[in-house]
Order: sequence, then C-alpha cells, then structure tokens
Amino acid sequence: MVRIKLSAGRQFTSPKSPTSYSRKTLAVISKHYKTLSMIKNKLLRKVVQLIVILLMSYSQIFGQSYDDGLVTLKNGQNETQSKTNDIIDFGKTLLGKPYKYITLEGNVLDCSGFISYIHGLGGIELPKSSASIAILSEKISLSEIKKGDLMFFKGRNTNSKLVGHLSIVTSVDGDAIEMMHSCSRGILIEPYRKNNYYTSRFLFAGRLPQHLLHDAFKNSNDDITGSIEVGDSIQTTHSQNYTTLKNDFENNDKTPSQPKTVKLIGVGDLMLGTNYPNSSYLPANDGKDLLQPVKDILIKGDVTFGNLEGVLLTGKGNVKNCSNPDVCYAFKMPDHYIDYLVEVGFNLLSIANNHIRDFGSVGTANTLSILNEAGIAHAGLEECPYTTFKKDDVKYGFAAFAPNTGTIKINDYTNARRIISHLDSISDIVIISFHGGAEGSAMKHITRKTEIFLGENRGNPYEFARMAIDAGADVVLGHGPHVTRAIDVYKGRFIAYSLGNFATYGRFNLSGPNGIAPIIELTLSCDGTFISGKIYSTKQLGEGGPLIDKENRALKEIQELMRTDIPESILNIESDGYIIINNKPTNR
Repeated sequence: MVRIKLSAGRQFTSPKSPTSYSRKTLAVISKHYKTLSMIKNKLLRKVVQLIVILLMSYSQIFGQSYDDGLVTLKNGQNETQSKTNDIIDFGKTLLGKPYKYITLEGNVLDCSGFISYIHGLGGIELPKSSASIAILSEKISLSEIKKGDLMFFKGRNTNSKLVGHLSIVTSVDGDAIEMMHSCSRGILIEPYRKNNYYTSRFLFAGRLPQHLLHDAFKNSNDDITGSIEVGDSIQTTHSQNYTTLKNDFENNDKTPSQPKTVKLIGVGDLMLGTNYPNSSYLPANDGKDLLQPVKDILIKGDVTFGNLEGVLLTGKGNVKNCSNPDVCYAFKMPDHYIDYLVEVGFNLLSIANNHIRDFGSVGTANTLSILNEAGIAHAGLEECPYTTFKKDDVKYGFAAFAPNTGTIKINDYTNARRIISHLDSISDIVIISFHGGAEGSAMKHITRKTEIFLGENRGNPYEFARMAIDAGADVVLGHGPHVTRAIDVYKGRFIAYSLGNFATYGRFNLSGPNGIAPIIELTLSCDGTFISGKIYSTKQLGEGGPLIDKENRALKEIQELMRTDIPESILNIESDGYIIINNKPTNR
C-alpha cells in the first residue's frame, strides 16, 4: 500500500506496492494531486482525479508501467524542443532585415509581426499584437526562462505598464540571456542584460502553451489544416509545409515581388431617406440615384465601410419617445434600400449608434435580418457585438462601439480590449468603428478629453482609438459628430476620428462643415499596416446625397485640422489627396 502526502493534508492511497513505482512516478502523482487541490469545479476535479487513477492502473490495463508513459512524455518534450529550434533557426534567416520588413506574403515584421511570422511558418498561429500574445502566454520568472520563451517589455512610454514590445529567447547560459527581436535597428540577436533600454522596460517573461508547439510538431511533415470563422459557417484552410516555406524563403531572390495589399474604403453616416413621419422625406426616383455619383470610388474597395444611421423598415414599428422633439429624430429606410448599398459595394456597416433603436425591437430585428440576407457584415449591438468575414483569402474582424442603449459601450475599455484582442487572435485585419464625440459644426476639433453632448458622455475618441490599436486593432474609423475631423497613424495603424455626413438625405443639417465629408481610401498590408491612402472630397447640396466636390473642401478641412489638432502626426496629405507617411525621424 502506498500513501502519498498531498497539500492541504490530503493523502492518495494506491493498492500497488511501494516498490512498483519509481521516485519519478511518485513525484508526478503528487504533482497531479496538488493540481487537483486547486481545481474549484467539482466535476472537472473528478474528471482529473479519474485520469490519475487510470494512470495508476496503467500496467494492469495496458501491460506496461506508468514510467513507460513518462518516456512518451519525454519524447513529446524532445519534439517540442525540436520545433522551438526550427522556429529560432528560421528567425535567424531574417537577421539583418530592416524593422517593419515586408515579406512576400505581405506580413510586416515589426516586433510582434516578426514573432507571429516565424511561429506561423512553424504551424503555430499567434495574434498580431504584443498585448494579445502576452495574454496567450503563461507568465514565468526570469529564473525559469529557457530557449524559445518570450520576453515582454513596455513601449516608449516608461510610465505605462502596457506591453509594447517583445522578443524570443535564443539561448540561456546561467544568467546570460540572448534574445532575438525586430526593433528600430532591424532584426537582430543581442544580450538582454547588457542593454539598459530593455532591462529598464522589462515587464515579464512568458511561455506559450506547450500543446501549441507539440501539435505543430505533429503536423510539421503534413499540410497544416485549420478552421476559420466566417459568420456562422466554418471554412477549412491549408498552409504549406513549414520546411518548404523556409526553403522557398531562403532561396528566393533578394528583391521580393510586390506583396499583396488590400484596399479599404471608409465613409461616415448613411441615411438614404426616411419614410417616417411620411414618404416626403424619401429622395427622388425612390433613392435609386442617390449614391451613383460616387459609385466608381466606393466599388473599388475590398472592404467598403459606412455607419448605418437608422433602421431598415418598410412597415411600422414602435417609434421611440422623444422628450425634446427639437433634438430628437427617428429614421427608417424602406427595406429595399439595402439594394442601393449593395450595388455600390458596401459590405461592412456599423450599427452602433443612437438610431438603431429608433423603432424598437421590430426595427432592429428587421434591420439585422436584411443585413444578414444581403451578406453585409455588421456589428455593434448587444445582439451582435462583433463579427468576422473573409474576402479573397484575408480574414477580417470587426467590432463597433457607441455610448447608446443596447450598443457595445465605448467607455467600457475592459470589455472593448477583450473583444478586440479576441478578434486580433483570429483575424488577419481588425477594423474597429466608434460612434463618439460631441456633435455639431463647432465640434470639429479633437480635444483629447472626454466629450459631453446633451448631458451624455460621448467618450474620448483620441484615447479610445489608441486603446483599440494597443489591444490589436488595425484600422479605427470614427463617426458621430456629423462633421469631418482629423486623421492619424498610431503604431502603423490608421485612425479617422470622424468621417462626417456622407449620404444623409432629408432630415440633416447640411450647412457649412456639416455638408462636406471625405471618402477615405486606404491601402493596407495583409496584416493591417497602413501603407498609403487617398482622400476624395464630397459635398451634399439641398436635401442631400453625395457629390464629388471639385473644390476639395473636405481635404482642405482635414489638412487644417491636422495642423491644429495633431501637429506631431507623421502623416503628410498632398494637395491631390494622397496620404503618405513622412520619412523624417519620429518617436511615434
């Protein structure tokens, strides 16, 4: 009879004789039961307990000892180490490449992009942001660190405790740790303890779950198969064998071909006319011509985005109660107006705003049903906080936020980070939309503070956009103020703070700055990094409907707002509307 003393005074009793178990086996059994004591869920604890008991009966069931199982475990550890060596060896083939080097597949090798890339070619899919990789990793102490572990650091803001940089450990010799990473000096290996810049910013070390490495090893001689969410369906994709990819990369010409890019078109508020309170607020020719003047631009996008400011509802619904009709409007577009959006290329809409509940649950449900039937991705409500969709082998994640009832709240940063980090872990490009900031012609400027309008907290758009990118967003598109605001780039990711009134017919104030808006065209790498862009200026005359503005007033407005509100921005907007990144050195 064997009794093993466990934590909290527990004992394990086995019918097997003491001499039948090696010291190593007893240690493992004890470790299993220490783990049991920490499991709070009774059902889960019983399942684990049963597994341990089966292990104790291993020889009776399978005719071999539990120690033989430990040999298998050791072999698994060897496989894991072999995979780690492959990942590091592949990383070393990139030494000397510049920071943000763009691979043949269009991946941008910044600090997290480099780590994700070398693991990805080893069959291990990691998120693209440092913060998301940190969440996935198990924290360990420096004394436990070994080859293949990750090290996480603060970014340039030393007062922040957020993860802003990471590296992979390439060797450990006593206290000496060497790490490989992509930084402003390029992709390199250097001693950790001899660089005060990094020792002063070190946050913690992390270890990826071992099953990721072990599973990757099992698949390393076969095609790696994975499942990808697309709405409610599952599609299967295959990636090439790691060794083949590695050889192809090493043997490739030093001057790579142009990497694949994606084009994103973004506009502001969309309300194509309302049949409430009566049909006199619908445009001529039943709205068929409203978007035609800008169709040639909108249809170019791989993704074309807008904010749907109202519901789709031909029939009646329960109109909301307005305490002050002078500042309260209700919008509902006929069901078939969805065809006008599809025809010009819209395939992504935010519904997180103050008008999605204008006609109660009937209006909201009808809108969601029509959008689903039309194949337009959408998000932003408690019923649909986020979504994913696929276009031309690129997987997109999308979430939208607002301060309004029934929406995903713009001021709940904890929940927002959770949603965005999750999307980052399962998507190639994460697009975030927000309905925030005070409204009106006097509200063109970014205050970098919380904005209040009619007593409602409309969030801090500047802070929210940066929080979203830190959490894993690649593009942040704002709307809500009904005027155009500045644009920016943060950590290589694009931000538009307000895209204004784009196509708002019949019931909107379109005078002065309220009547001009940009169409933003973005060229992105396949991991969401901003490459370039263009601003097309539009205007709305009379009752509304977008027209190309040959005076380029929206473009000029954004240029001026950049000078006043974000003078430190690294973006340069040319007179023809092209957006490029300045080559001058910057700390941003």
